[in-house]
Amino acid sequence: MAKLILKAPYYKPGHRTESGKSRGGYAEYIATREGVEILRGGMLGYIGERQGSNGLFSDEGEKINLSAISREIDEHQGNVWGIIISLKREDAERLGYNSAEQWMNLLRSHRNDIAKEMHILPSNLRWYAAYHNKEKNPHVHIMVWSKESREPFLSREGIHNLKQTFASDIFRQELTSIYKKQTEVRNDLKEKYKNIIAKVVAEIKNGDHAVSPELMMKMQLLSEKLEKHKGKKVYGYLDKNTKALVNEIVKMLGNDPQLSELYESWYGYKCETVRTYTDTMPDKIPIEENEEFKSIRNAVVSAVRDIHTPPDQPDYEVDHDYSKLKEHANDFDYLYRYANAYDDPIGYYRLGRYYLEKTDDMENAEWWLRMAADEGNSLSAYLIYKAYRDHKFDETPSDMMKYLRVAADAKFGYAEYEYAKYLRDKSPEDAKEYLRRAAKHGSFQAEYAYGKMLFEEGQRDEARAYFERSATDDAWTQTRVGLLLYYQYEDYEAGKEYMNSAAEQGYEPAKEAIRAINNNLNAQIVIGVCDLFYYASNIIDDRAEDIYSKEHQVNYHGIDKKQRKEIRSKKHAQGHTMSW
Repeated sequence: MAKLILKAPYYKPGHRTESGKSRGGYAEYIATREGVEILRGGMLGYIGERQGSNGLFSDEGEKINLSAISREIDEHQGNVWGIIISLKREDAERLGYNSAEQWMNLLRSHRNDIAKEMHILPSNLRWYAAYHNKEKNPHVHIMVWSKESREPFLSREGIHNLKQTFASDIFRQELTSIYKKQTEVRNDLKEKYKNIIAKVVAEIKNGDHAVSPELMMKMQLLSEKLEKHKGKKVYGYLDKNTKALVNEIVKMLGNDPQLSELYESWYGYKCETVRTYTDTMPDKIPIEENEEFKSIRNAVVSAVRDIHTPPDQPDYEVDHDYSKLKEHANDFDYLYRYANAYDDPIGYYRLGRYYLEKTDDMENAEWWLRMAADEGNSLSAYLIYKAYRDHKFDETPSDMMKYLRVAADAKFGYAEYEYAKYLRDKSPEDAKEYLRRAAKHGSFQAEYAYGKMLFEEGQRDEARAYFERSATDDAWTQTRVGLLLYYQYEDYEAGKEYMNSAAEQGYEPAKEAIRAINNNLNAQIVIGVCDLFYYASNIIDDRAEDIYSKEHQVNYHGIDKKQRKEIRSKKHAQGHTMSW
């Protein structure tokens, strides 16, 4: 039996229960029946303890007037849903869902999910709920409707999605370990598949007759088809018949007992993740048809393509919409499903960053960021470095600098800038070179710092170009560049323009600088100086991601095909650990 039960009956206008209660009367019943928990203004109790109380709650700030709510429901011209979500007593106790406050917080956090699945504009959503602390199955009643009577609609898919959403949140901690195991099995399965494919191709090239004649025939036929194919030689761009041939090869390779056992294990974990909210298990899709294992099909195409011809393009099919990952950066459920559905470092990075910035779960943050970094994602490597530096992760010897070097070697400007800071006292010339690289790769801090170095060396024109590049939209840098232009270059108009831009962003030192100039005071003395290295030490924002995505995503997220194969080879040889 599923751990979470969700029922969603609806009541038409004029509906009455068997006992003759109207829809509004039903709302009064769930609000005042025995066992309902009262939660108002911090006062907690049960009906019977306080006369005239009720257990309804809704959005924050929503007034609870039971008679008015009952009347509104009775007069409403559209359908009203009476959703019930229940748990077993032992699960409610273990997970903390044994109080009205916990259920209220849950429903408030997912009120827009309810609106979405019921096709209601969030501004039109009306809902009230009450928690009943039943002995065996504590549950919550939710009455839902829309201000626009023709708007609501709840399909079977919508009910399924609501179950999944609430279960994913309620059982999050338990699901975390299952997802992690499922991901490890999936990655292991893909890696072993690719090793077997490489072995078979090598045997065919060497004329080894140990290969099944049928498999050899199909792979040779695929090789011929790929030679004639004019478009990209990746699975998604092949014609229907060639795709079917690739699927047949994947299926034949999957008969290997070890691969079959791993796929069965992966499917078992998938069933565990859905068992929280349904007794209907997902179909066991053949691996050759499973979209979560598309990379295996591409591995077959890549390996067979190389039997007779040298590789000339990346073997990774970039076909995901990464803008959606950024759009859903605060949506844990979306990120979790994505990271566990695709062998994709960007998905691992996004989930790891969510754990790092939105939770206290540093173990999972480190695990997912390492997954991404070990696949060549330099943003993740940089975040791991920062987490070590700031003592969020438990540092092991040399790990902090290892990951900084990984990100810097991938030409990620923010990491190159941080590495320049590290080298500043140890090797000034090397520090200068890394500043130059970081400035080239979009780090505004490095552009400013490198400009300062050039300025101090007397290269004023070159320095000014770097200053102005650095001062695009950062208030600190705009203020400092404005002061430099005003006092050192005597370009008063341009200097004040930069400072005004910073002041418009609410940056107080810029406002002070403008006031000082207007009062014929030296603004540099009035606002003092601030160490750029200190100021910028924790910056990483959307600009970093934009720079990164433009430079790296199109080329398998920062690494080319040869590098990716080297990484895969190292991981396989060293038990999936990296040595840099």
